[in-house]
Amino acid sequence: MITRAKVRADGIFIWEDEYDYRSRTTPFYSKLLCRPISENALRVMSNRYLRPIPETNIPQDQWKKETPYDMYIRVAENLARVESKDGSRKDFVNAAEIYYSALATGKFTPAGRTLANKENNLQPNCIVLHIEDSMESILETLKHAGLLQKAGSGLGFPLHLMRPAGAPTISSEGSSSGPISFLDAYNRMFSVIKQQNRHGANMAVMSVTHPDILDFIHCKDREGDLKNFNVSVGLTDSFMKAVKERSTDPWICTFDGKDYNPRRISRTKDFITTDIKEVKMTAAEIFDEILDSAWRTGEPGCVFLDTVNAANPLPGCGRIEACNPCGEQFLHDGDVCNLGAINLEHFVDSDRSIDWRELRRIACVGFEMMDNVVDTFNIPVQKVRETAMKNRRLGLGIMGFADMLYKAGIAYNSPEGRDVATRVMQVINEAGVFMSRTRAKTRGTFENWPQSVFYPDDPRRNCALTCVAPTGTISMANDCSGGVEPYFALAYYYKNILDGKTQLTYVNKHLEKALRDAGCYSEELMDKIIKAGSVQKIEEIPEHIRKVFVTAMDISAEDHILMQAAFQKHCDNAISKTINFPNSATREDIRKGYILAWESGCKGCTVYRDGSRQEQVLNLVQESSPKQPEVQKQKSITLDPAFWSTPEGQELLAKRIAETEKRLEAQMQAASREAELHCPECKTEKLVHEEGCKKCLSCGWSACSKI
Repeated sequence: MITRAKVRADGIFIWEDEYDYRSRTTPFYSKLLCRPISENALRVMSNRYLRPIPETNIPQDQWKKETPYDMYIRVAENLARVESKDGSRKDFVNAAEIYYSALATGKFTPAGRTLANKENNLQPNCIVLHIEDSMESILETLKHAGLLQKAGSGLGFPLHLMRPAGAPTISSEGSSSGPISFLDAYNRMFSVIKQQNRHGANMAVMSVTHPDILDFIHCKDREGDLKNFNVSVGLTDSFMKAVKERSTDPWICTFDGKDYNPRRISRTKDFITTDIKEVKMTAAEIFDEILDSAWRTGEPGCVFLDTVNAANPLPGCGRIEACNPCGEQFLHDGDVCNLGAINLEHFVDSDRSIDWRELRRIACVGFEMMDNVVDTFNIPVQKVRETAMKNRRLGLGIMGFADMLYKAGIAYNSPEGRDVATRVMQVINEAGVFMSRTRAKTRGTFENWPQSVFYPDDPRRNCALTCVAPTGTISMANDCSGGVEPYFALAYYYKNILDGKTQLTYVNKHLEKALRDAGCYSEELMDKIIKAGSVQKIEEIPEHIRKVFVTAMDISAEDHILMQAAFQKHCDNAISKTINFPNSATREDIRKGYILAWESGCKGCTVYRDGSRQEQVLNLVQESSPKQPEVQKQKSITLDPAFWSTPEGQELLAKRIAETEKRLEAQMQAASREAELHCPECKTEKLVHEEGCKKCLSCGWSACSKI
């Protein structure tokens, strides 16, 4: 390597140079550092991150794209210019070479926004905006949201700050239509705004204490509604305690100091309120409605707001009310986060030991680079831009965890696997604390430090440091697993997205090596693995390989949750993860999963029952073909034109129109759900559920991919 670090006994890093860079004025970038890049990774990079190189006298559509090597240099130098604030060439050269080394080796990758955008035009990955209880706030927030969506940021909104449906409105002398009607308005707005030719990701959160909570739980029951939003219910400790104890007391909601019973709200297809009825329900009964929806569709998710606020680093700025689209960033109004990820695959040595010192060094480099990203933000909304600078929030996470365990010979669903997860986040978080304290001394604390839990004895540069976000395309670009997730499959067929016709075979590189080392690799065995979807029941594969090479559906929901909790122990913010349940899972299984996640200290829980959406497609197709009414067989009636003018004919005509509309709507819903099962980008591949989101294993598309 061009530069390396030594760690003193007191934990201080000393950058040791292998040459005297001070005699030169330009950085040296060795191509030998660049990791091998697969064809699929290169395709993902080209589609997402590699920028065209301007050429004079050549049309723009004919400009050549930069190579990954060029991209690493561009990003390294952009951030090195921030590091050398005083214009020191020495600092610039040193920083650029260190950053380039981290990028080119694949050990650290910043957010996709940082990779793709121009210098000094970087956008944060995720933002939370509050919608307060006034028409002015509703419209102002919508305007800000539109600008931020256009710039490429994912957004989160708390809905429980708005008055419930039916509440009086003084200025208009009428009544409120409720938060869900405004959620529909936002959804319609976002349908016409695209980010890089795709609709942006959004999250809506409503506290279970809001009177309209039942309206929110069921707001996506009808296919096609609110398709630009993920939805999560904000659960409180008192609610979860009542659920666990199966309390028979009715659950009382509150708004603006007034108590309400939960209400059933009827709405038209356009979300216009037609009826409101109060109902008496226990917490367990409300929870059952959440479970039923999650069991059928995977939504709504759940976030544990009291757990979130117990770890709120900025209590002086108020409560945290909502999170970003994938649930790993809980933020105050107007706060943002920029993300990055360390590829853990690169920290396992040939003897299967983990290089914790190198992990800590790369974490320090990553934190420094991400802190510099904050200074390059060009956010189009002033309130958000100011909050970003005041808090300097970072979200360094990981990818390649499944690869790390495969290389180390440790099973994901084992106590040893969870111990590795805990240690990984502890090392990264401690490196972040070290860097934040060090940079506070030289560059100053974040402006809202006096509002934080660190004031006055712990000066820091950043209000928060770590989270684990969906890594989507950057994990594809690095040929590694996403976030904290296990692999969804070890071998499968997929169609080349360039022509959609060529069938290719993907085989996990670590599994292939293990099988070859064991002397049992063959094409026939690969076909058997693809058909089985797992190695667990293939007896010709040695037991020690089967034990280590588990996939998402080989792992129990309990082990998924315990792994999320293991990462959460040393994580400032939260973890984006999908809890995969088998198709046979019951609603009671989902219930136990949510309670375990809450008791284990997780800040949220996203579940998906395997095949549940496919079942909906089949059910809708069957329901779209109702039996024809007997009256249709009476030819003497249907052939008489005068019949249709009679009251009996008018009634029959209305019935037929209603049946036709119902059939067409069901068919459209079935087609829409079928389309949802496939990647909207490469069209041919079915989506899988991991990292708290839908993802394509072929091209890396993710419904809420931010990094």
